[in-house]
Amino acid sequence: MKKCFLLMAGIILLVFAACQSDELANGGRNGEVAASFSVQLPGNGNNAVTRAATAGDGTSVNRCIMEIYLNDELYSRQIGAIQSDGLTAGFDVRLVTSQTYKFVFWADHVESVEDEAIKTDLHYNTADLRNISMQGDYNGSSKDDTRDAFFASLEKLVTNAFSESVELTRPFGQLNIKTEDLASIPDNQKEEFVPVTAGLSFKNLYTGFNAATGDLLGEPTAVAYKAASAVADANGNLTVDYLFAPNTAGGQHLVNMTLAVYNAAGEQITTKDLNNIPVQRNYKTNVTGNLLTVDGKVNVMVTPAFSSPALSEKVIEVASVSEVAEALKTNTNVVVMEAPKEAATISLPKYESGDVAVSITLPETSNDITINYATETGGDSKNAPKELNITTPSVSKIIIDASESTVTLNGQSYTAVEATTADNTLIVGKDVTVADLTVKKGNVEIYGTVNNINFTDNGGYVTVYSVSTAAQLKAAGALVTQKKCRKIVLTADIDLNGSSENLWEPMNAEYNALKNGEANLEEFDGGNHTIRNLYVDNVTNKTNTKGNYYGGLFYVLNGTVKDLTIDGATVTCFRGAALIGRLDAGLVENCHVKNARIYSEQKAGGLAGYVNNSSQDLIIRGCSASDITLDKLSSMDEAYMMGGFIGYLQSYERNTLIENNSVSNIAINYIYTSPDEVTDKVADMEQTYCHAFIGNVINTSKKDESYNKYSVVLKNNRVDKQLENAVTCDRTNNYIGWWAGDYNLNGNNVSYSTKLVIDGEIMDRWIEVKRVANLLRTGGDISIYRYVDLTKNNESSQEINITAETVLTLEKNAVLIVGKQQVNNKSKLTVKGAGAMKATDYLLMNETGAELIIEGGIFTATSATDANGVAVYNQGKCTVNSGVFDAPGFTLMNTGNADMTVTGGTVKCGGIKTGYALMAAGSAAKLTVSGGDIEAIQSIGGAQVNISGGSVYCEGVYYALYNGGGNTSISGGYFYSPTGKNIYVASGTVKTTGGYFSDKSAPLESGYKFQDISVTENGNQYNYQVVSE
Repeated sequence: MKKCFLLMAGIILLVFAACQSDELANGGRNGEVAASFSVQLPGNGNNAVTRAATAGDGTSVNRCIMEIYLNDELYSRQIGAIQSDGLTAGFDVRLVTSQTYKFVFWADHVESVEDEAIKTDLHYNTADLRNISMQGDYNGSSKDDTRDAFFASLEKLVTNAFSESVELTRPFGQLNIKTEDLASIPDNQKEEFVPVTAGLSFKNLYTGFNAATGDLLGEPTAVAYKAASAVADANGNLTVDYLFAPNTAGGQHLVNMTLAVYNAAGEQITTKDLNNIPVQRNYKTNVTGNLLTVDGKVNVMVTPAFSSPALSEKVIEVASVSEVAEALKTNTNVVVMEAPKEAATISLPKYESGDVAVSITLPETSNDITINYATETGGDSKNAPKELNITTPSVSKIIIDASESTVTLNGQSYTAVEATTADNTLIVGKDVTVADLTVKKGNVEIYGTVNNINFTDNGGYVTVYSVSTAAQLKAAGALVTQKKCRKIVLTADIDLNGSSENLWEPMNAEYNALKNGEANLEEFDGGNHTIRNLYVDNVTNKTNTKGNYYGGLFYVLNGTVKDLTIDGATVTCFRGAALIGRLDAGLVENCHVKNARIYSEQKAGGLAGYVNNSSQDLIIRGCSASDITLDKLSSMDEAYMMGGFIGYLQSYERNTLIENNSVSNIAINYIYTSPDEVTDKVADMEQTYCHAFIGNVINTSKKDESYNKYSVVLKNNRVDKQLENAVTCDRTNNYIGWWAGDYNLNGNNVSYSTKLVIDGEIMDRWIEVKRVANLLRTGGDISIYRYVDLTKNNESSQEINITAETVLTLEKNAVLIVGKQQVNNKSKLTVKGAGAMKATDYLLMNETGAELIIEGGIFTATSATDANGVAVYNQGKCTVNSGVFDAPGFTLMNTGNADMTVTGGTVKCGGIKTGYALMAAGSAAKLTVSGGDIEAIQSIGGAQVNISGGSVYCEGVYYALYNGGGNTSISGGYFYSPTGKNIYVASGTVKTTGGYFSDKSAPLESGYKFQDISVTENGNQYNYQVVSE
């Protein structure tokens, strides 16, 4: 096969090629194709540095690594030697077709490419090309070009054999330092002052790299030569370094360093601080000047490895602060040599260009320094510096009035800083300590230490707070609660050394509407670091009120927390966990809690105590809780709503994903258990369960469509063992103690439930209504606490025959909806309570030989499905002592061998003007009324009706009592009708011996008469009373 290569300095050309065999042309065996990859390094070309022709030309690279990823998993890894003849390396690999692969390449130098030795890394740890890091002693590359390396990556859908070219480029910028004053050293002093070795101490180098993405990894750190290295050559070239540089186009990393040079005897000749030196990927930075003697000027030039315009800047040294402004007119990097003797001001000039970066290095001083903009005639058309970099070992107070510039503080110590900057930010460098910072305008990025920070009315907030100490973490946490910090990044492990004397104040990252200058915390990046010995007490000497509710590293979180471990935590709270007391929404990823003890009243977990409802999605992924003990508060008798991972999860109109998490060695003490006398323990304990993973899941949406729009998904989670002392129920599984199913706490006739999916299986949303239906079928003591609609599900809507003695309690606000003629009492059924039962018609059927006792409740037939609407259809014995009954027709109907006694309650007929709420029909039917408010009675077909009390009234167009063949006796009670006809006897007999009436329509027994009276009862006027003559 023919190979074509484009040879450029600093570029390795990679060619993908496939043999044109019949096998490949036909797609390969088993859906595979065979592909070969050839790598060639340039044998010559434009040099990357201006010194020996062999340096920077890639010839030191002698091995190449190829990693192939499929679905983010390593599919294949091969290592090949780069041959000296032609500088090529080859790989052969078979790939399954119709798959998208990620190809990642890295070429570098190793000691030997023979056999297994080729796998031994030299300068870079390459075990995973997505996480390459520097290793071993660092001594630069002045006489050794072996640190040169190249990379590339691409993604490709493989459908057949292919041939493709890919360029490999450096992840580095190349830093070259040269002194130009060797000739000025007298011959008799050359032995003492001519440099033989040199070394660099970097303050902020990146040491990690991801070859798959091209991104730098980690935070800049200090790196120094292990020992001084031989200078590059006798022409003044001192050091050469390959430094990881940013991935962004044109992005530069400003490096701070100290150069030290030594003579042949190993004695130090001099040192030179070099600050804010730009390093750019695939560019070389040449630092030249009189570095051994003093003339005040250092040249810095950044030039590309390939042909494109060069970047250049100069560093100039001036004696005093008063000379800075003038020097900045022609130079953008100025070093002040002498400390000011009094307060001084530096006025920054303006420039034609809008992207000028200015650097000022100041000596240690105890005098105040002000930096502002110069006032220039005609300067309005010019631009203030885009960036201002300030470096000093120590300064008393610096006042920055640069409202159009981004300002970076480098160096070591600032006693006080007053900053007015551009809106984007003031940057406090990594090694910088600011005792007091006042922000008058602009935002702040903190990578160093700020002991005290104050934002004025026009001040912004902290956009990034880089944290490495306990003090910094506490300061950052306080800013989060004040809505003054948008992001926290941990750069080191932190030991909080928590105790009752050293409490952690949980960060409140609750999402709120913001005022000007405020920010909600968006991200807490743990940087794969560990926080140890967290101690929270939100209970002692506190009340269970707002501000004290939750305990944990976070009080409330709405945002992202990732890559964090908490090792060792004691949390005493009303609700909470080691990591998050209340979690509203966002992303929790790769977070781990271990060795924690949580004391709580309720809603407690290892990772999160209470997941609150929110309209924003929530993901918890790749987290763990291990060696967790959950316990009750000392003031409590028992623990409830607790889980090793999450105590209480409340879903809403949003999606929740909980995947690839694990718990191990979970203990929960004093778990609540229902008293022995409670028969329905599931109802008694709902929402209070404890579990090794999640205690409870409850849904709070009020929209019926939520079930098909949102879901709570658990998948690929792991629980090492279940709690031995935990109470379980019909829905306890490997991951949840109790979940709500479909019901409504508010009784507003809205059926709601978020879909719950565990490892691909959809949980039965009707589990609760089925449970209630089965309880009724079984009988016994049954309580309804909530809105339960048995008609929503085919299984629960089937006929319910009560064959055992049953007491049904309808608790306050409970609503039980049943189907027409669904509930058939064949035994003894007592219904009581303040709740409600509803059906379209024929709500309760009391069969012959059965006994029904109603002592309370609200019973409604919502619509008639035939000529009459019925709430209770009685053919057995029925006693109504209390309750409210309403149906559009015959609300309480008695037929057959019915025997009903009414002593109280309210019986209405649903607004039907022609209805009779209480009816007895048939010669075997008996009805006795001694109390209650009844909207009309009908006695027909020979029924035996006895009325001795209560109120019988008509609100329609007929009568209070209609007698059609019935045998009715009236000895008391109140009878009212607006039609002037209380009693109407169509047939049968009515014997009246007492009572109060609005008219004289009642047939009187012999010896009785109407006596005129004037009585008002329940708003009705009664004019007559039946008394004996």
